Amino acid sequence: MAANINSELLKDPDVINEINKHKWFESEKTGFDIGFEKASRDWINSYSKEYLTQHPGKSALLWFKSQPIYSILNKEIKIIS
Repeated sequence: MAANINSELLKDPDVINEINKHKWFESEKTGFDIGFEKASRDWINSYSKEYLTQHPGKSALLWFKSQPIYSILNKEIKIIS
Protein backbone atom coordinates (compact mmCIF):
# COMPACT_ATOMS: atom_id res chain seq x y z
CA MET A 1 0.00 0.00 0.00
CA ALA A 2 2.72 2.49 0.91
CA ALA A 3 4.48 1.75 -2.38
CA ASN A 4 1.30 2.70 -4.25
CA ILE A 5 1.01 5.98 -2.38
CA ASN A 6 4.71 6.68 -2.95
CA SER A 7 4.33 6.09 -6.69
CA GLU A 8 1.37 8.52 -6.70
CA LEU A 9 3.44 11.03 -4.72
CA LEU A 10 6.11 10.94 -7.44
CA LYS A 11 3.50 12.05 -9.99
CA ASP A 12 2.70 15.23 -8.06
CA PRO A 13 4.52 18.33 -9.41
CA ASP A 14 4.71 19.93 -5.94
CA VAL A 15 6.34 16.80 -4.53
CA ILE A 16 8.79 16.68 -7.44
CA ASN A 17 9.71 20.28 -6.63
CA GLU A 18 10.26 19.39 -2.96
CA ILE A 19 12.43 16.42 -3.95
CA ASN A 20 14.49 18.59 -6.31
CA LYS A 21 15.09 21.08 -3.47
CA HIS A 22 16.09 18.19 -1.20
CA LYS A 23 18.39 16.86 -3.94
CA TRP A 24 20.09 20.24 -4.22
CA PHE A 25 20.63 20.59 -0.44
CA GLU A 26 21.93 17.04 -0.06
CA SER A 27 24.16 17.37 -3.12
CA GLU A 28 25.64 20.57 -1.69
CA LYS A 29 26.35 18.78 1.60
CA THR A 30 28.09 15.85 -0.07
CA GLY A 31 29.87 17.89 -2.72
CA PHE A 32 28.43 15.92 -5.64
CA ASP A 33 25.09 15.30 -7.33
CA ILE A 34 23.30 12.53 -5.41
CA GLY A 35 20.81 11.98 -8.23
CA PHE A 36 17.03 12.11 -8.30
CA GLU A 37 16.50 8.45 -7.39
CA LYS A 38 18.50 8.67 -4.16
CA ALA A 39 17.00 12.06 -3.32
CA SER A 40 13.46 10.80 -3.87
CA ARG A 41 14.00 7.70 -1.70
CA ASP A 42 15.51 9.84 1.05
CA TRP A 43 12.77 12.50 0.81
CA ILE A 44 9.99 9.89 0.91
CA ASN A 45 11.55 8.14 3.91
CA SER A 46 12.36 11.37 5.77
CA TYR A 47 9.74 13.95 4.81
CA SER A 48 6.70 12.49 3.03
CA LYS A 49 4.69 11.85 6.21
CA GLU A 50 5.19 15.43 7.36
CA TYR A 51 4.36 16.73 3.88
CA LEU A 52 1.11 14.74 3.76
CA THR A 53 0.23 15.92 7.28
CA GLN A 54 0.61 19.51 6.10
CA HIS A 55 -1.42 18.80 2.93
CA PRO A 56 -4.38 16.66 4.08
CA GLY A 57 -6.31 17.10 0.83
CA LYS A 58 -3.44 15.62 -1.14
CA SER A 59 -3.11 12.83 1.37
CA ALA A 60 -6.72 11.76 0.83
CA LEU A 61 -6.47 12.05 -2.94
CA LEU A 62 -3.23 10.07 -3.08
CA TRP A 63 -4.74 7.38 -0.88
CA PHE A 64 -7.78 7.13 -3.16
CA LYS A 65 -5.65 7.00 -6.30
CA SER A 66 -3.61 4.18 -4.78
CA GLN A 67 -6.69 1.98 -4.36
CA PRO A 68 -7.44 -0.71 -6.98
CA ILE A 69 -10.97 0.63 -7.47
CA TYR A 70 -9.53 3.93 -8.73
CA SER A 71 -7.96 2.31 -11.79
CA ILE A 72 -11.22 0.48 -12.52
CA LEU A 73 -13.29 3.67 -12.18
CA ASN A 74 -10.75 5.64 -14.19
CA LYS A 75 -10.99 3.15 -17.08
CA GLU A 76 -14.79 3.20 -16.93
CA ILE A 77 -14.87 7.00 -17.05
CA LYS A 78 -12.53 7.09 -20.07
CA ILE A 79 -14.69 4.54 -21.91
CA ILE A 80 -17.87 6.55 -21.29
CA SER A 81 -16.43 9.94 -22.21
